[in-house]
Amino acid sequence: MHVTRSVAIIANADPAHEIQLDPDHLLGELPESARQVGTALLQARRQVREALSNHVEGMERLERVIKHLNVGLIVINADAGIVLYNVAAQNLFRNQMDVLGLGRSIYDLCARTPLETTMEFLNRCHAVPGGCADKGDARFFCASLHEDVMLDCAMSLFPSRQAEQNYYLITFEEATRRVSGLRRSDRLMRHALENIRGPVANLRAAAETLMDHGDMELEARERFVQVMHDEVGELSVRLDSIATEADTLAAEHWVLNDVLTSDLIDALARRLERDNRAQVRLVGEPLWIQADAPALLLALETMLGRIRAQVGAVPIEIEALMGNHRIYLDLIWPGMPISATEVESWHRITLEDGGAVIRLEEILERHGCEVWSQPHRQAGFAMLRLPLAPSPRQWQFPVQEIPERPEFYDFSLMNAFDSLGTRLAMPLSGLSYVVFDSETTGLQPSRGDEIISLAGVRIVNGRVLLGERFERLINPRRPIPLESIRIHGITDADVQDKPTIEEVLPQFKAFIGDAVLVAHNAAFDMRFLQLKEESCRVRFDNPVLDTLLLSVYLHDEVTDHTLDAIAERLGVDVQSHLRHTAMGDAMVTAEVFLKLLELMKAKGISTLGLAMQASDSMVRIRRQQAEANY
Repeated sequence: MHVTRSVAIIANADPAHEIQLDPDHLLGELPESARQVGTALLQARRQVREALSNHVEGMERLERVIKHLNVGLIVINADAGIVLYNVAAQNLFRNQMDVLGLGRSIYDLCARTPLETTMEFLNRCHAVPGGCADKGDARFFCASLHEDVMLDCAMSLFPSRQAEQNYYLITFEEATRRVSGLRRSDRLMRHALENIRGPVANLRAAAETLMDHGDMELEARERFVQVMHDEVGELSVRLDSIATEADTLAAEHWVLNDVLTSDLIDALARRLERDNRAQVRLVGEPLWIQADAPALLLALETMLGRIRAQVGAVPIEIEALMGNHRIYLDLIWPGMPISATEVESWHRITLEDGGAVIRLEEILERHGCEVWSQPHRQAGFAMLRLPLAPSPRQWQFPVQEIPERPEFYDFSLMNAFDSLGTRLAMPLSGLSYVVFDSETTGLQPSRGDEIISLAGVRIVNGRVLLGERFERLINPRRPIPLESIRIHGITDADVQDKPTIEEVLPQFKAFIGDAVLVAHNAAFDMRFLQLKEESCRVRFDNPVLDTLLLSVYLHDEVTDHTLDAIAERLGVDVQSHLRHTAMGDAMVTAEVFLKLLELMKAKGISTLGLAMQASDSMVRIRRQQAEANY
């Protein structure tokens, strides 16, 4: 009992405790072992205390640094609970101190969606190998919930092995004041340059006048005038160079960050409600754009006022739609469109922005945005459309939302085998190919889904011929579902004035000629083409190769044969913003196909016939696997 008690003391109270034993004890080396354990435990506890002391000192130093940062800083946990904030954050949210506090939710301070989706975006970047090219900060704009300000934010992730233990550091700056100050300096520089150009132009005119008159000796006059002319010319060149630098500087001052359209419109609605002006309502799904949020808010507020001046006090809805490589922000009202002349006159409107004077035209130019009014797709309504730059995050997050097309097994790649004759023996390296892809209203060609975009590119002598491309948008004569628009970005407005499939398909057949067709999951695209053969009076009897089936044949041990997976496996660069466009996917498939040709050659598949046999064997195997799973 004495020994048991002594060991308990060593373990729980005093590691240096000595075990008192009779010299004639029969415990052998056990007491000495217990003493060594106690000594080791004592040393370990000292090290822990020292480490904790250093850690506390480090945390105190970190806290002192954070307190004196001029940028608002808040650290949150995975549940969006605030675990740390600095004085600058208190100043920034000074009118929200009742909701800024440790343990409180960040969502009580700022709009939830931009913060929440950015957290998920960073989680995915760190969880998926190669998920994001840049695993640093994620920048975005966010609206304060209780103040009329937009915040320029950057979020960093401090990952843990378990996602629920992650921490996120967020910095906040009030974008309105900072950007307005930059714009003021830009305006001052431009004003100075404009004042200099006038005298220089007058000086050049004087020199040219002297050259036209012979009031002085010819030799002296010519020397004098030539010097003036050369100096003025040099001064003009320098001024042009300064003007160019000023334009570049101005462009750098305009901060374009990621912002959700819902957050932008929420901030706009609060501005309008504060002054008892028109109410606006966001409809549809929010989308990510790149914008100078404070400036764009000012532009929207101004244009809404002009719309109401034209059409009266009518309710206005704002909808964000995926366009052709742009995101359309549509301001919708009941009534007639506004004339192009009237909309054009708005460009000259001057606005007050934080003490700076700026034209509406400048805001639109910085966003690469041309505004126009047109009838809305809903009868009796009109709209003003602003095409804005999409954020890459629109496609990077969440990747899993974009479904892959189903594999098709009801199309045999050997259909044209009998008619190929001697072409079956032709080497793959000597053939010309057309690699193509289509975008559609949906995934069921037999149930009325239609092609809305068709693109192809030619391969000759192992090279993709960028100058020989085919690309068309097609009017499907039916609405495009929203779930499809979110994938390829093609809207009803994009195709409403485009040719129909009956006009496009014969053009595509002429472009193909007798080339070998290549596609990824070719049966899917070919099914759409075959169903239109009769109405379009064409027949697609070209031999077909499928990069999906060739990949399965070459790498049967791999389970993922999506286009992205094959491209990554073969080292083909994929530009994410071009994925799920017909031409973008056709170009990726072409590069993948060239890599597969080299792999097939190494495996002894050197002719068209052998390649088609390999593909056909995979068709049978994949169909059998599907039937077995079913």
